[in-house]
Amino acid sequence: MRLIQDRPVRSVGRHPHSGRPRPGRRSGRRPAGQLLVIALALAAVVAGSMVLADRLRDSTPPLASQVTLHGLQATLATAGWVPMDAHTMDQGGGFQMPAQMMPGAPEGDQMRLGVPITLLNTDRSEQRFNLAEEFTVVGGTDGGPVALHSDTFGLLRRLAPGSAVNGVLYFDLVVPSPTDPPLVLRWVRDADTVEIAIPMAGGTPADPHQHD
Repeated sequence: MRLIQDRPVRSVGRHPHSGRPRPGRRSGRRPAGQLLVIALALAAVVAGSMVLADRLRDSTPPLASQVTLHGLQATLATAGWVPMDAHTMDQGGGFQMPAQMMPGAPEGDQMRLGVPITLLNTDRSEQRFNLAEEFTVVGGTDGGPVALHSDTFGLLRRLAPGSAVNGVLYFDLVVPSPTDPPLVLRWVRDADTVEIAIPMAGGTPADPHQHD
């Protein structure tokens, strides 16, 4: 009896070099419409990131006008430019400029800025302070820091626990333009530094050298 040997079965298909793609094989190219959709999506992501960054910058909290530092609390009221001929801060300032605060008129284009401030001792012990060493003004045209010119606190340099005192700090500087950085009161106390926003009265200051 003869045994019939199995012969290998040849696969019936297309020649690998026939030039035609086999069924089920995809081309490497993307349709133009799909590329356009991807480009638009990327543009939307970039635009959204820019808007978010702008919102984060705008949401930066402004400087406070009241700060507590090492047992003393400083609170600022509305500041204004001092008319040197009237010896007052402004028509609505609510305080008079003592004669001893007038020596040496501001030089050049400078004007005298009056910053009303209240100091409160929030500690249980006596607190000392040195206005000339602790307070300067930064920002504006001068950049700063601008040293204290004078004040209305007299010789008072200490506060008992729970006590407070009102006064005015005076600085000579050029009136800032609308494009200059805002004026800020810089407070350095016991090696720590804070900056306090100076609330400014509206209106344009008068010529510091004009006298009636």
